[in-house]
Amino acid sequence: MADLLVKKLTAEDFNAERYVQDLSQSSVGGLELQQQRQRIHHLAEETNAQLKKNVYMNYMQFIDTAKEISYLESEMYQLSHLITEQKSLLTSLLELSITGERGPGCAAQEMIEVDPQELKEKRERENRKKLTGLLEKIEGCSHVMEVEDRYLLFDGDLVELNQDDYTAMQRVHAYLLNDSLMIAAWLSDRRGPVRYRFEVLYPLDQVLPVNIKDRGTTKNAFKVLIFPDTRVFMAPTAKIKQDWLDEIERAKANKVAVDKLKAERAQIQQKERQLSLSKEDSLDSNNPFSEDSDSLNPFQEPPPPSMGPPEWVLELPEELDQAIAQRNFEDAVSLIDSGREYFDSAPKTPVYNEMRRALEGRVRSLVDVLQGELQVTPEKSLQGGPRAARRATTLLVHLNKSSQACGLFLGHRGAILKAGLKRLRLEGKTVLYVRQLCSIFFHNLLETGREFNKAFPANRSCTSAFVVWAHGEVNNFASMFSRHVFTTQSSLTTVAECISQADHHCQQLAEIGLDLTFSLHTLLLRDVERWIRDGRDKMIEAVKLRGQEDTWKTLKYDSKDLLNKFIEDMNDIGIANVQSYVTDELCIGLTNNSIQFSRAFLGYLEDVLRLHWPETEHLVDESLTAIFSAQLRHCKSSLDEPLFKNEQSTIKRNSAFLLDGVLTVAEHRYAEARGHTHPSLPSLHSSYQNLTGQAINASTINKYESKFI
Repeated sequence: MADLLVKKLTAEDFNAERYVQDLSQSSVGGLELQQQRQRIHHLAEETNAQLKKNVYMNYMQFIDTAKEISYLESEMYQLSHLITEQKSLLTSLLELSITGERGPGCAAQEMIEVDPQELKEKRERENRKKLTGLLEKIEGCSHVMEVEDRYLLFDGDLVELNQDDYTAMQRVHAYLLNDSLMIAAWLSDRRGPVRYRFEVLYPLDQVLPVNIKDRGTTKNAFKVLIFPDTRVFMAPTAKIKQDWLDEIERAKANKVAVDKLKAERAQIQQKERQLSLSKEDSLDSNNPFSEDSDSLNPFQEPPPPSMGPPEWVLELPEELDQAIAQRNFEDAVSLIDSGREYFDSAPKTPVYNEMRRALEGRVRSLVDVLQGELQVTPEKSLQGGPRAARRATTLLVHLNKSSQACGLFLGHRGAILKAGLKRLRLEGKTVLYVRQLCSIFFHNLLETGREFNKAFPANRSCTSAFVVWAHGEVNNFASMFSRHVFTTQSSLTTVAECISQADHHCQQLAEIGLDLTFSLHTLLLRDVERWIRDGRDKMIEAVKLRGQEDTWKTLKYDSKDLLNKFIEDMNDIGIANVQSYVTDELCIGLTNNSIQFSRAFLGYLEDVLRLHWPETEHLVDESLTAIFSAQLRHCKSSLDEPLFKNEQSTIKRNSAFLLDGVLTVAEHRYAEARGHTHPSLPSLHSSYQNLTGQAINASTINKYESKFI
C-alpha cells in the first residue's frame, strides 16, 4: 500500500488537486480521510529522514573526496619538482665540456631560460598597467591596487542569473586577477568615466568554477562556487564561457605554484638568516668587549625584521572554512577572535590588509550560516529547539550582530508559537479550547522572555524590540481569541470564563517583567462591552416578560425533599435566609418570578465581576443597578395594581426578600470582589422601602429608573 502511494505521488503527471478530489470522492466519512492524511504524513516524515541521511552520506563523501584531491595535489607538486630537477640536471650536462668550452645547446638553453622569464615579467607589467586603467572605471575599488604584485589576467561582461530558476538578475563585469576574482555591477546612472560599481572581491582559493549544461533558454552558463554561496553567470558565447572556465582553473594552478615557491624561498631565507646569526653569535662570544660594546655602539644594526605572519595565521582561512563546514561554530568564533587580536597589533601593510579582508569575508560567511540557523522557511523544520536558537543567537551577539540576532531570534520564536497554535484543534467546549489556547500562547511568551534574557543579558537596547514583538503577538492572539469566543452561540458566562482564563495566564508574564494585561483588555474591550450590554438588555427584557405573566402565587412543593433541595440551592448562591420565608410544611412565601430573578441576577453579577476592569467599571455598575431597579419597579407597579389587591402581603414579602436578601448579598459580593461598595445599589434600599410596608417619599426616584421605563 505504501509503495503504491509512493508511485502515485512521484509520478511525472501527478496533479495534487486531482488527487485530493479523487481521494475525497472515494473516501467514506471523515475517518477514512484522516487515515489517508496520516499515511501521507508518515510518508513525508520518512522522506525527510531519508533526505537527511542522504545529505549526511554525500557530505562525508565530499569531505573524503576533498582529502583525496589534496593528496593528489601534493603528489603532482612532488612530480613537478622532480621534473624541474631533471631539467636542471640536463642543462648542467649540456654545459659540461672536457675542453672548458660551452656545449652546443647552451645558447638555445639560455633562450629557453631567460627569454620566457623576461616575457613573463613584461606581460605582468602590461597587465598591471591595464588593470590600473580599468579600475579607473570602477567605483569604490581603490583597495584592490594595494597589493603590489596583483595584475589582471582576464575580464569580460557577464549576466548574473538566479540560481533557482536561472532568470536574469543583473549585468556585471568580472575581473580575473592573479590572486582573486572581482565582480563589479553596471551603473545605471553613469557619470564621467566611471561605468561600474565595485561589488565583491573573492580570494582565488575560494573560487571553484562549474560548467552548466545548456537547457531551454539557459545557454552558455556556468556556476562559481564560493563557500558558502553560489553564483551563476551567463557568458555571451560558448567560447567565452569556456575561456572563463579555463582561465580560472589556470589562475588557480598558477597561484598554488607561486604560493608554494614563495613558501620555499621564505624557508630558505630563514635558514640562511639563522645560519648567519649563529655565526655572528659565535664571533661575538670570542670578543671580550662584545657585552659592553653592544649597549654603547651607536652603529649597531637593528635586529632582523620578522619573517611575516606565523603559520597559524596563514592557515586561518582554511581552518575557518573547515570549522564552518563541520558546524563547529564555537571553534570558528574562537579562531576569529584570535585572528582579529593578531591583526589589531600587526603592521598596516597591504599584505596584512588583504589577510584581514579575507578574515572578515569568513566572518560574513559565518554570520550568514548562523542567520540561516534562525531563519524559518516552509522547507525548514523547527526541530532544533530553543537550545540551537540560543547557540546561534549567542554567537551572533559575540560577533557584534546584536540587532540582526534579535530580529531573527524573535522571528524564530514567532514561528515556533505559530506552529504550536496551528496544531491546536477546536474540539469540545469553547472554554476548553480557550484554556489550551492561553496555555500554549502565554507559556511560549514566557519561555521566549526567559530565552531572551539568557541570549541578550547585556544588550538591554534589544528589549524594546522584544516588547514590540510581544505586543504584535498579543494582537494575533486577541484576533484568534475573539474569533472563537465572541460568537452568537457564546453566553455571557462562557465569555467571562474565557476572559478570566486569559487574564490569569497574562498575569504570569510578570515573572519576566512584562505586563500585557492593559494591551489585551484594550483589544477585547469593544466585544466585552457589547456582551455586558447584551446581557443587561436580555435581563431587563426577561423581567418585563415575567412581570406580564406574574400572578403572585407562592411556591408549593410536593415533598419535603424538594423543599430542602430548593433551600440548599439558594444557600449555594449565597441567600441563607430563605428558611424564614417558609409559611408551612411544604409552602414558601416567594413567587417563581422572584426566585428566577434572584438566580439570574446573582449569576449575571458573578459574570460581570470577572469582566470588571477600570475601562468597564462604569458600565458594569450602571447595568447592575438598572437590572435590579427594573425588578423593583415591577413590584411597585404590582403593589399599586387593583387586580393584586388581595396579594398585597405576598408582594411586600417578595419585595423584602429582594431588598433584604438578594440585594444585600449582591452588595457584599461586589465589595468582596472589588474592595469597595457599589456606588448606587445601596441607595435602592431607601428608594424602595415603601415596598416592605414602610413609608417613602414619592419624589424619591432613582436616576436609573427613568432610563429604562
